[in-house]
Amino acid sequence: MKRQVALLLGILLITLWPLPAQSASICFCDATPIWVHANPPAAHEVALFRLEVNVAAPAPATTLAIFADTRYEAYINGQLLGRGPARFSRTLREYDQLVIGDLPAGRQIITVRVQWAPNTRRSDSERPFLWALLHSNGQPLARSGPHWQARLLHAYRSDAAPVHRWGLIGPTEIVDLAALTPDWVVNGGTTEWQPAVAVTAQPAPFTPRSIPQLVEVDIPIRSLQAGWLAPGFTPIEFPGGVDQASVQIQTQRPAILTLISLQGELTNQLTINGQSLNWQAMPNRPPGIVTTAYQVAAGTHTLRLSGLRDQPEGWTVLLSHNDLVTFPALTLTNHAGRRVLLAPPQPDQRAVIAQSEVPLVLHFQPPASYAILDLGRTVHGRLYADVAGPAGVIVDIGWDERLWQDTIPLPFPGTLHPEWNQVDSWRLDGRSHSISTIDARAGRYVLIAVWSNEPVVIRNLRVSEERYPVTQIGSFISSDPLLNQIWQVGVDSLYPNMTDAYTDTPWRERGQWWGDAYVSDRVNQVAFGDRWVLQRGLRQLAGEFTTEGAPAAMAPHIGGRMLDYGMLWVQAIADNLRRTNDPALASELWPTMTRFLNHLATYRRNDTGLLDLPAGHWSQTTYLDSSVTVARYGQSTPVNAMYYGTLRAAAAIATALGETEAMHHWESEATLLRNRINQYLYDQQSHRYITTIINGQPIAAGPHAQAFTLAYDLVPPTEISAVADALLSLISRDLTRPNLQLYGMFWALEGLQRTGRINEAIQLIKEFYGWQLAQGASTWWENMNANRSWSGSLSHSWSGAPTWFLTTAILGARQTGPTTWEVDPAWQGVSSAAGILPLPTGSLLVDWEYLGCELRRVTIEAPEATHGNVWLPPPVETTVITLNGIAIWTPEAHNPLIQQTDNGRLRLSLTGGAPYTIEQRCTCKAIWLPVISRS
Repeated sequence: MKRQVALLLGILLITLWPLPAQSASICFCDATPIWVHANPPAAHEVALFRLEVNVAAPAPATTLAIFADTRYEAYINGQLLGRGPARFSRTLREYDQLVIGDLPAGRQIITVRVQWAPNTRRSDSERPFLWALLHSNGQPLARSGPHWQARLLHAYRSDAAPVHRWGLIGPTEIVDLAALTPDWVVNGGTTEWQPAVAVTAQPAPFTPRSIPQLVEVDIPIRSLQAGWLAPGFTPIEFPGGVDQASVQIQTQRPAILTLISLQGELTNQLTINGQSLNWQAMPNRPPGIVTTAYQVAAGTHTLRLSGLRDQPEGWTVLLSHNDLVTFPALTLTNHAGRRVLLAPPQPDQRAVIAQSEVPLVLHFQPPASYAILDLGRTVHGRLYADVAGPAGVIVDIGWDERLWQDTIPLPFPGTLHPEWNQVDSWRLDGRSHSISTIDARAGRYVLIAVWSNEPVVIRNLRVSEERYPVTQIGSFISSDPLLNQIWQVGVDSLYPNMTDAYTDTPWRERGQWWGDAYVSDRVNQVAFGDRWVLQRGLRQLAGEFTTEGAPAAMAPHIGGRMLDYGMLWVQAIADNLRRTNDPALASELWPTMTRFLNHLATYRRNDTGLLDLPAGHWSQTTYLDSSVTVARYGQSTPVNAMYYGTLRAAAAIATALGETEAMHHWESEATLLRNRINQYLYDQQSHRYITTIINGQPIAAGPHAQAFTLAYDLVPPTEISAVADALLSLISRDLTRPNLQLYGMFWALEGLQRTGRINEAIQLIKEFYGWQLAQGASTWWENMNANRSWSGSLSHSWSGAPTWFLTTAILGARQTGPTTWEVDPAWQGVSSAAGILPLPTGSLLVDWEYLGCELRRVTIEAPEATHGNVWLPPPVETTVITLNGIAIWTPEAHNPLIQQTDNGRLRLSLTGGAPYTIEQRCTCKAIWLPVISRS
């Protein structure tokens, strides 16, 4: 009776207990999208919007709901509220809800700077617009509309050169500070305002942001180099879009003029006094930089450049000025990168004087000096500084991942990477300004170039990384310092690649490619434990699949129809479902997933039952790894192994959703496929899987065929050892010409873990990743050759497989469900390991050491309301196991907490909430060997 009363009281309390207050839902129709004009926009526009709000009474719980195409910065009374929006596509657009808090009564000023900057990696842009709604406890206080003040910020050049010519990121920012007053965030400047213009945004579903706002974290500046820039030379900027342009110079005596330019058709059309010039490669400079010398008499001379009509970004040359009486002043062009590239550096610490380190204050000496900041690793962020100098001074700031000959970065590498230019520029106006970029930049090294005839002071200089708001929880410390460093570098590589999505590289592209996301999320799982950024990516990718089920390789923007990335998308859905036990997302994505599985089946051959992919570019077939080519098509072993894993993942999803018929179908297909892979793709004589079959011809075995079949548990038990041997023997140890790359390393390590080849896996990690560290890597490269190509990324989180492997295979800590875990120490490779695995309700702490055959000890502590298993090796006759000092396994007695499984191993079931120390002891067997002496 008492139990029934208590149950009724509990139900009553749950029914009557007040639920957390929720704000009223926001409709996009509650406000009007606005812009400065209704005309077709320029390639790049920056607009400022302003609204004065008179709040009659204090407004509690005030929030600004906001969205803009392409990006915005929102301020209230001069204080930054936030930036956004998160990357968006045509099917997934989320508005931000910036928390203001309790807003006092009185006059409030909302200012929003919006940058129209379409790019093909982070936005499906339609037209520039701003949408905003200020509300308090769900009641609107203000909304965007024609009553807002608006104006274009002409300080930003609308024709600024892009960061990447393929439109991957957006424009560089070329800013004339004379047209931007220092208090623009509050008052917006002295230019007259005009009413905002109501515009029509394309119909699209708008929902609240599903991931938190990004944060900025200050990055230490590790070292500072300085020097003179182009001593003895002055840049000459020729404007683009004209038939020809000319520059007048004057010499007071006969002189030899030296010029520096980029190799190319335009340079060949440059004349002095109508005479052509003979250009030669410039020694000790990057490829593509050429120089010439031309003798002139005293007097006035004309430099003329033709062919600029089709060169909207103009052209740049450097001219020696020691013998010149007059020469043109430096102008603010739409392409700052070329002059930074062309200018020869002369290292000299006297060129830039550091007055203080925190905050950093730099004094740049005339006429042209530079400073290089080393951030220690690739960073995705912004440089902030207060700059004061004479009117007309130009400050160029460029970012890059590497130095040229250990001297200077090349943020515009010229012919080394002609599509690339990451240099922003500001022209000073004699007043002090705070400068930064609207969009984030990326690189390890920051080059600051100051072109001035008088000293220039840059104060309060700092660099902040813009990244996803996670705190590192996970850790790994073992008896091997190199492995510890490798684990952490994997985390450091993820920071700049985990923003509003998992990205492939912050420096070159920032695209949400799903192969990158798949491995990156594994690093996240063992370092941070976040799941929201993966779930948002799963939804965003789903919106790019075709109605026929053809997958998207990335989103927003399709970027390719890569079947392997589509298969990893299915596997990620299954993994998310396993970790959360929440079927909502899987149910939402189910229709897209079934269409994709049906699409995959269209590639299956009737005779072999294997997928047979037509030859083509990897963007339309599969990628698999940077080092493979032929394995991407035909009846590929790696592709079919991944297909098997995908069918198993789809069946697991179907089981969770109660889709019994689909589950049985995919399980049946997987079983058949497993048999066909081993029938047609396994060479019984060599005990190896062939790479693929193309037009009936088998292609010899490679490492990926062995790695993928092992990783997806396809190998018959009797052949596992032979296939693992084959994998290890087929991997080239010539790291300058690897046949297994850093992305494919994920499946190689997974395969070796499944076969118990832990020592060999550790050796592989030390070779491939230790080699990168020896070359100066501080984040993992895109591939083993990335440091030899200027377009190769030196910060790619898809290379972070060792971080996942060391936590899950060596430390042995794994999450198996929302409240379940397991600890399966490797007991090999290292003599001890300790670390933390983040779980949804806390952290799993594991610490183990192996003291030889006599003692294995593992200490664990898990969160309350969780439970898991600790795995121990098979016992021998003398094995004794204790739990917190109490024997639970002896030769005579076994506690029910510990069970021996069919394979002989021991499984100890524990609940979280308390620390446990498990010791496994046995008597070492002495082996007597006779000593034979030779007389």
